[in-house]
Amino acid sequence: MAQRILIISPAWLGDIIMSQSLLKTLKQRDPSCEITLYAPQYAHAIIARMPEVDHLIVNPFAHGALQLGARYAEGQKLKAQHFDCAYILPNSLKSALVPFFAGIKERIGLKGESRYLLINRMRCDKHNFPRMVERYVALAYVDNPSIKSAADLPEFAYPQLTLEPPSAELLARLGLKARPLIALGCGANYGPAKLWPVEYFAAASAHFIRHGYGILALGTDKDKATVAAIKAVLMTEEQAPNELAPHFYDIAGRTNLTEALDLVGTCRGAICNDSGLMHTVAAAGVPQVCLFGSTSTGYTPPLSAQALCLESTQPCHPCFKRTCQLGTYQCLKELTPERAIAALSRLLGEDEP
Repeated sequence: MAQRILIISPAWLGDIIMSQSLLKTLKQRDPSCEITLYAPQYAHAIIARMPEVDHLIVNPFAHGALQLGARYAEGQKLKAQHFDCAYILPNSLKSALVPFFAGIKERIGLKGESRYLLINRMRCDKHNFPRMVERYVALAYVDNPSIKSAADLPEFAYPQLTLEPPSAELLARLGLKARPLIALGCGANYGPAKLWPVEYFAAASAHFIRHGYGILALGTDKDKATVAAIKAVLMTEEQAPNELAPHFYDIAGRTNLTEALDLVGTCRGAICNDSGLMHTVAAAGVPQVCLFGSTSTGYTPPLSAQALCLESTQPCHPCFKRTCQLGTYQCLKELTPERAIAALSRLLGEDEP
C-alpha cells in the first residue's frame, strides 16, 4: 500500500518552490508514495505545476494566527485521511499543531520553536545545513546517522515547474509584441532592504531595450507603484517616448501566478530581487541576475545553474533586516546597474557593454 505523506508547506512562495527539492527526493526514494501538500490557497496554482504533488489541501490559517480551537478541528478533519507521516517545514510551533491533532504517527521537522512534544522525529542540527533547501532535503534522511551535514547529502534535484505556452488571448491582452523579453522581478514582499533602486532597474531596462529586447515588468498589485516609478525614471531618458516606452511592458497586477510563470518561461533572461519571483524564474530555467542586499546567497540562493548573483560587500551584510538600520541602503546601491547589465549580457552570450 502506498505511503501517504502530508507536507505542511511554508507560507512564502519562494520557500514553497524550494521545498520541491524535498518532494522530488521523496518521490525518487519511493515512487509509489502519495504526497499531499497543505498550503495557503494563493500558492495552489503554482503547486499544481509540481508533478510530485498528488493532492492539495488549503491551509486556512493566516500567517501568525494561533487559533488553537480551529487547528484542533482541522486536525480532526485530516485524521480521516490516515496519513502515515507528516513533514512540517515551517519552524513555528503552531505549524506542527494540525498534524499532531490529526494523530499522524510520524511527525518530522526541524527543532524549531519549542515543539518537542509535537515533532517526534526531529533534526536538531540545522546549523550544519546552511541553505534552506538543504534543510528541507535533510528531513528525508531524518533517521540516517550518516547524514550529518550538507556535504553528506546525496545529490538532489533542484525545483522545476511545469510550463505551458501563454495563450494568444493573454499575449493580446498584455499587448506583447515579437521582441525577445527580459523579465524584471522588481518587488519583494519582505521589505525595502531587498529592493534594488528603481533608477537602477530603469537604467538596465533602457540598455536592453536599446539592444533589441522588450522589458516585462512583473509583480502583484503591491508592486504597481514600484513598476510605475521605474517607468517614470525611464521616461526621463533621451528619446524615451518613441524608443523606449513602446517596449516597456508594465504588467504588475495584470496576471495570476501561473500566467506570470508561463510568461517568464518565454523570457530570454531576467533581473530579480531576492524574492519569490527569483525562485520562480530559477524553477522555469531562465537565465537571471539576482540581487542580494540585506540577505545572503548562503541561505536562499536561486537554485539554478543559469543564475549569477550580485551580493553586497558591506560590513553589515547580511543583516536580514526588512529595512536598513543605517538608513543608507548602501548594500543595494553598490550593486550598480552596470554590473547587472554586464552579468546578464554574459548569461545571454552577448558582448558586455
